[in-house]
Amino acid sequence: MWKGKDIIDEEPKVKIMFFLVVPPLLPILFPVFFISDRISKRKETIRNREEEQKKNELKAKIGLRPDENYMCFSHMGGAGVIKCADCGYEEKITSFTHGSYSCTIGRQCPNCYAFVVEYNESEKYHCFGDAEEDFVCRKCGTIIRKKEEAISKGNDDPLFCPKCHSARLHYHMIYIT
Repeated sequence: MWKGKDIIDEEPKVKIMFFLVVPPLLPILFPVFFISDRISKRKETIRNREEEQKKNELKAKIGLRPDENYMCFSHMGGAGVIKCADCGYEEKITSFTHGSYSCTIGRQCPNCYAFVVEYNESEKYHCFGDAEEDFVCRKCGTIIRKKEEAISKGNDDPLFCPKCHSARLHYHMIYIT
């Protein structure tokens, strides 16, 4: 016997059940969906306010006004020039570049604020490998963090001027990869 016939025979029963059961439930279901949507929007608004408050607290801590933004390597790409708005310090930096077998990732030393580059070579394109050695600042010798932690975790730390330690930096990209 053909099994498709059973499905065809069941279809009118399903349609009848749907039209008998769903309409009486609409006055109950609509407010539930409406309220759950309002709750999720409210939670999102609260979450956005908390994130904005945290950002403003960080900005105040590093000496910026709420309308000013700070630079960080995770929001820049390629190579370019970073300039301090307070003292005029300029330096060519690499924030992130990649090639077919290697990557360069910009870092800032937490001790001397020097801009340094982490080189990573891999056998696979864009694969960061299992490097275990620490990344060391070339100017002061400070151990920044383990290499793969520096690569795999986004670095949203504010950048500071190596000369005057201001967070009022501007970045002009020269090239992007």
